[in-house]
Amino acid sequence: MSKKTFKKPRKTQFFYFLLMFISGGILFYIKTLPDSDQNLWIMLSLLIVLMFSLMKSTQNWAYDNPKKIEEEDQQEMPGYKNRDIPTLEEMTKNIKKKSKDDK
Repeated sequence: MSKKTFKKPRKTQFFYFLLMFISGGILFYIKTLPDSDQNLWIMLSLLIVLMFSLMKSTQNWAYDNPKKIEEEDQQEMPGYKNRDIPTLEEMTKNIKKKSKDDK
């Protein structure tokens, strides 16, 4: 995906956040009403708007913060990457040597 796809100004990002907040609030309010006053199609459309704005926001957040993800991955790398790990043949030779030395 090109960088232009997710490069959005802060106003657009704020718009998506506001859209998530408002649609979630209205959806929560409608759900608290009695069953006779709830409209399924309005609730479904609000849920779709909520999920769409969440998707667009997270795409932009992931594009804006790629370095944080890379730094976290490097910090969580296991320590065995820097060590010299013996091969299976070397391990079996070492085990055979130890068993002969023990006898």
